[in-house]
Amino acid sequence: MRNESFDGEREGDTSGARGLATFTALVALLAILADAAVGHALLWENDPYWTYWITKTFLIATVFGLGTAWLGTGVVRGAAVAFVHTIVLTVYYWTLSPIGLPSHPDWLDLEHTWITGVPVHFSVIYLGYLVALWLWRRRPLADAPAGRDALAALGAGVVIVVVAGGFASLAVGDFPGVTWFVVRLLVTVPFLIFWWAAAGRDWPAAVGGAITLAFIWGAYGHFLGPSGLPDSPLRIIGEAPPPANVEWLGYRDLWLISVPIYLLVSGAVLIAAVPRLARARLAALPAAGTLALVAAPLLIAIPFADTSGDNAALDASGAAQVERGEWYSGDFEEADAQLTLQATDQGGRVTPLPPHDRVTLEARVEHPDGETYEIRADRSLVDDPLGRHGTWWGVGLDVWHHGDSGIGTNRLPAIHSEVAVFAVGEVRRNGELVAAGVPVHVMTADHGLPGRFELNVGDEHTPVAGLPDERLRVVWDDYSGGGEKKTDRHLFGTIVLVLLLGLALVANTRAVPVPRERRIR
Repeated sequence: MRNESFDGEREGDTSGARGLATFTALVALLAILADAAVGHALLWENDPYWTYWITKTFLIATVFGLGTAWLGTGVVRGAAVAFVHTIVLTVYYWTLSPIGLPSHPDWLDLEHTWITGVPVHFSVIYLGYLVALWLWRRRPLADAPAGRDALAALGAGVVIVVVAGGFASLAVGDFPGVTWFVVRLLVTVPFLIFWWAAAGRDWPAAVGGAITLAFIWGAYGHFLGPSGLPDSPLRIIGEAPPPANVEWLGYRDLWLISVPIYLLVSGAVLIAAVPRLARARLAALPAAGTLALVAAPLLIAIPFADTSGDNAALDASGAAQVERGEWYSGDFEEADAQLTLQATDQGGRVTPLPPHDRVTLEARVEHPDGETYEIRADRSLVDDPLGRHGTWWGVGLDVWHHGDSGIGTNRLPAIHSEVAVFAVGEVRRNGELVAAGVPVHVMTADHGLPGRFELNVGDEHTPVAGLPDERLRVVWDDYSGGGEKKTDRHLFGTIVLVLLLGLALVANTRAVPVPRERRIR
């Protein structure tokens, strides 16, 4: 079989088993990188957890392996296979499996599956395919001696890591730690060896390598590599472990400031590493312009982006009901209660490390037993202490829980909440502290219990001594406020995704230059 791109140019042969396997693996790795870096980190800023990444990588390999074997390669054929993959993926996560396994199982909502999920997942997977197709066509250019490329990769890697890491540290005002530099070097050197072996070392390869490397660093920093190690004092001889105070870079510092620096610095170094630089200086201009074009949307967004998290504000006051007797007995008595809540969802990264979701809750309940109870909570419940269910790391906006969702109790129906919060707080009775470190749950009930707003202090398995019935369940029929999910990240991610797709399509329409020694004289 001869495989052709849409402009009729012959591609590398994937009709043999070895060629098909190599191309399939390349598509799977580049597609999952595009999905992680652009789709889930830059656009959605969430983390489906490691089982998602592994399962989806194998799904990509399965669909594209079969599709390539039956249809061949090419821009149009790849789009058709990417569409089939997107539908299979969406059905799988809508019907067959929650994300977050095995840590915090959570079913994807309508937005992240069918509404934004279909176009975003198609685009990022197709982007990975186009980059793989471009690399596949450029294999004849990669024939440099191994020793020379390995030495160049080490030198270029050291320069990229030191310069890019230094500039990024100054820009965000925080030194990431020596470990950050060591790990980035371990990532960069083998990447450059692979990239030059796959793409060659001309100007297009330098541009593509800089873009890919910058997004690898970004994805690593978002999902795998918090900053701050090693903390002082360093452990050199002593046996006792040193402190390990680490935290994640925020969206603004990582994606809008650091990643453009990674991109521009690595681009400059890889352009400088192009052989016979003096003979083709003018070619550096379009290369530099392409890198600046990719970095521009992120840099321009810095003064306009509100990336501090998704905020929620809720108030309820006046007539309320307090449940008596057993949990969820439905036996309510009239009461008077007030509650104010300020909360911030810091993002969906699956990790207990800071920064954590922020919660400020104050409530006052005039209980039917004649006592006044005050509840304060200023810490998010990052993990359920008994490991029973997920908590969205404290704050969830536009979420389903309870019922058969696996989050909360199955003694309530499935409830959709515009705002739901799990926090840790304290309780005072008539001004006297009676309990501290107790679980506090607040939720709006937009589906399942329409029009209601609820506060729970304690739960079925965590009784709170000092409270009537060893817990409080307070329900209001009305409340004010709600949650606000920012769209800045969706906008920036979409712009960058469209731009990268355009560059990948253009790259695949251009003829691959023939090495001089292989030209027909």
